[in-house]
Amino acid sequence: MGGAADKNERSEILALLRQCRAHYRKKDFRHIVLNGYHNPDFLELNTYGKEYTGQIIYQIEAFGCAVGFFAEFLYTLIRLYFAAERGLTPYVHWGEDFLYYERDGIENQYNAFLHYFEPVSGVEGINNAAHVLRATDDHIHAVQDVLDTHGYAVTEEYMNALSNMVRQYIRYNDKTRKFLEEGYTALIGDKKALAVHFRGTDYRRQYNNHPVFVTIEQEIARVREIFGGKDYEVIFLATDEQEAVDIFRREFGDAVRVFEDTWRSDGGNESVAYSHSDRTNHHYLLGLEVLRDQYMLTRSAGLVCGISNLTLSARMMRRAWYDADYEDLVILDNDLCHNDRQFCDATH
Repeated sequence: MGGAADKNERSEILALLRQCRAHYRKKDFRHIVLNGYHNPDFLELNTYGKEYTGQIIYQIEAFGCAVGFFAEFLYTLIRLYFAAERGLTPYVHWGEDFLYYERDGIENQYNAFLHYFEPVSGVEGINNAAHVLRATDDHIHAVQDVLDTHGYAVTEEYMNALSNMVRQYIRYNDKTRKFLEEGYTALIGDKKALAVHFRGTDYRRQYNNHPVFVTIEQEIARVREIFGGKDYEVIFLATDEQEAVDIFRREFGDAVRVFEDTWRSDGGNESVAYSHSDRTNHHYLLGLEVLRDQYMLTRSAGLVCGISNLTLSARMMRRAWYDADYEDLVILDNDLCHNDRQFCDATH
């Protein structure tokens, strides 16, 4: 098998060299060869049929690489921005590369994006589409360069641009919306809530270019200061660790509200996103539960948190969907890690 692959590669290289020898004097050929590689504005269209003529469908697949729900969500928003800036019609499909994918589908739906959200356009599929452009990592990097943002160090321009993408494209589907609204009503009702997000588990591993771990003592100190000095009635706690729930309850008692059915770690530094369970549709439910945390953070009157993709997304959604800012917004920033521990090298 390897021998055949090597032979094909040698044939491709020889064919490339022949093309270079034949066309190197042509200015347009030199331009494509020298500037087209990894250039996001050199776009290759694919033709699969005759549907959606007159449109260029921008195919957004799951980024993959074992990233969490809201890392995937933000990568999708970035590529939606790329599509909007170029007048492309987006089509989002989260398939098997999506960490929360269910191989048996949910209610006969195998596009995991639609398990949670409405379609971002009228395109239902691309198998017979006339003109399809696949999203690439180069498109993500191009948008990040334009918006002067890479990783967790975000600019206001980036926040506003992606909030606009939320406003333009993102809607919960009916099932998700009902689940989220009922959860908020049951847990918070008409009480004024201070939301808190404590991220434990794999954040303790301190991957390169990821936020330095914010301790629970840091968060409790700020929550004590705000909750004790203002008219908040309850504290909503979003966390991936059961120990954090116990600590907050010891500190603030019955004021702490949590969803008891959320899957949490009982110890260790492995993200719950990589957990396994025999509960039906475990991966889908993990996604639904973290989406519920986002919804609660977005709707609460105040927010205390560290830096994470979840809290960044919650803030974008509030900016997109609500007229008012948070009454109190405390983002604990211990800077970014700088080491040789790469997230993509980790085994999950």
